[in-house]
Amino acid sequence: MHYRQLGRTDITLSEVGMGCNRLGEEHEPIDFWVKLVEAAVGLGVTCFDTAEAYQWGASEKVLGLALGNRDDVYVASKMCHDRETKDRDYSAKRMQLTVERSLRQLRRDRIDIYQLHSPSRADLERCDWKEGMSALKEQGKIRCGGVAVSDLEDGIWLMEQDAVDMLQITYNIFSIEAEERLFSLAAEKGVGLLCRMPLAQGILTGKFRADEEVPEGHRALRAGERMAASISRAEDLRAPGSGYEGGMTRTALHFSLTPPQVSAIIPGARTRQQLENNVAASNGVGLAAGMRRQIDEVRGRWMKAAEGP
Repeated sequence: MHYRQLGRTDITLSEVGMGCNRLGEEHEPIDFWVKLVEAAVGLGVTCFDTAEAYQWGASEKVLGLALGNRDDVYVASKMCHDRETKDRDYSAKRMQLTVERSLRQLRRDRIDIYQLHSPSRADLERCDWKEGMSALKEQGKIRCGGVAVSDLEDGIWLMEQDAVDMLQITYNIFSIEAEERLFSLAAEKGVGLLCRMPLAQGILTGKFRADEEVPEGHRALRAGERMAASISRAEDLRAPGSGYEGGMTRTALHFSLTPPQVSAIIPGARTRQQLENNVAASNGVGLAAGMRRQIDEVRGRWMKAAEGP
């Protein structure tokens, strides 16, 4: 496993972390999920990304049972909207309460990377969240603070305000907008980046075909109206991906690992085999240059088709 710094912090993360949104799902006993996290640690994973809303606390509880307060791993968690009221309250007052609950569930004295989960610009401008982050740092309850952004422009704005230590972004073969400005600004500002959805909710693994239905409940369905087009585009990548060691899955993971500003990618895993496949992508380099050229050629065809005749 290879490792990278999280921006200008003293946190060194495994290149490939573990997205923990599936931990605690009820179709498996709790011990199954605990052993999966323990297996990840054994494989060299040091970055575990969860949120208070993942399985509504069950994910944090699994990590608490598996990791506890050990100091050789880093836990990232996120403050989400209020479950009961649906209120998008990211105030310092609510943040204090949310962190205390997460610490109890995680069985930790401190959360290494604490984030706001997908706030809008209006949310960020309305609430005193920066004061909340500063207070929690002073109390020693969080180590660094950031935002998981849905809109890259919000991420750029946050960096321009010197408001964050890190950002969580979406960056994969389908979504490369971060290359235009965000990566260079992150390097300039020393902001660390966690990359979510490197496999585009599983679509980039090549397991789906345009003429087949996606199984009910699969995460790929979260792509919504984009799903059919994304599956079709993934088929365009099947030929170059099949010739790459590790196939389409490793092609996609290496793509997201390539920018030096990315501290870690955080693909999810539900099985030991998926976990091992993800970890095997860590190579300290990312995507081979020749493969990136092939991907750019495919992407060029997508762009041309989108422009129409």
